[in-house]
Amino acid sequence: MKLLSVVAMMTVALVVLTAPWDAAAEQQTPAASQTPAPAAPVSAQAPVRPPFPPDAKYAYLDLQRVASESNDGRAANERVEALSDVKIAEIEALNLDLQASQQRLQQNANVMSGDAQLQLQREIERLSRDVERMSQDAESEVQELQQTLQLEFQQKLVPAIDRIAIDKGLDFIFSAGDGGLLWANPALDITADVILEVNASVQ
Repeated sequence: MKLLSVVAMMTVALVVLTAPWDAAAEQQTPAASQTPAPAAPVSAQAPVRPPFPPDAKYAYLDLQRVASESNDGRAANERVEALSDVKIAEIEALNLDLQASQQRLQQNANVMSGDAQLQLQREIERLSRDVERMSQDAESEVQELQQTLQLEFQQKLVPAIDRIAIDKGLDFIFSAGDGGLLWANPALDITADVILEVNASVQ
């Protein structure tokens, strides 16, 4: 059964890949991104999933898990993070030049000639425009990469779900992450099956 709603649900599922990226905000608060997250407590081993009922005609899956746990999803997130880090470093370097020029003007305003002050003010204005333009360009570049990776992921995800549905003889597959699924039999969770199928897909 073809799952026509999967593409629409991918916008919700791929939160990491489609979240808006604010380059200006990132470069203004570099310390926050460098602070290591607290170590997660050691959790007990995940319970073994009950066998899938052979006569079941419906199932559910967590698309967010597929996006974050599959090989392609993790690789996509790493590519977005790597590009973001590069762009943030470039913006921070230019912002340091801007701050240095602003500080030089503040400290030497009383001893600088009028022409020198005017030239430095123009330099500060140019650097400010460059920082703003670079931030906008970086955000667009990261978003373009996110969209490209999302489309590439969909090209593997949709056929993988389709194959699982056909293999298990399903009539419906529900999304566990859209707020409509309040409770379901864990045996009907095919998320792990879809992750394995996506990982096995070859473009």
